[in-house]
Amino acid sequence: MGKWDFLYEFINENELGLTIDENKAILTDEKTGAHIDIYEEEYFLDNSQEKVFVEYIVCFATQHRHFEDLSDVAEYIRMILTDEVLPIEFYLHGERRFGGEIKKTDYDGLTMEFLAGHYGYSVEYLSQFEYEVHSWSGRYNVERQNHE
Repeated sequence: MGKWDFLYEFINENELGLTIDENKAILTDEKTGAHIDIYEEEYFLDNSQEKVFVEYIVCFATQHRHFEDLSDVAEYIRMILTDEVLPIEFYLHGERRFGGEIKKTDYDGLTMEFLAGHYGYSVEYLSQFEYEVHSWSGRYNVERQNHE
């Protein structure tokens, strides 16, 4: 069984394309062009072939997360595909500054007060930023805006 075999469950359930090479896999929605990239990074002791650990990086839209276990990778991909997690990115003067994700359950109550509390900033500070939200389905996408 190959390391990327678990991804076939997602392509069959969601009609996705799958591209695989040795250290990277890409799930693609052929209709929308949305994609989830999964990278495998191997870390070795200095000047040796002794592997210290392997890490997987899952990227969607403006967000990425790091995992050490493929079962966690699978769970996170499932959360992306079902819009349970929504990447959010903040911009200042048109340049990316920081981001993360919110849960779909937080989407309806998306206010500057919520975002300030979620990211640990004051409303006044955060209000100078524009933000955008992405979702796999597109239903929860928010074009870049300043939320007043």
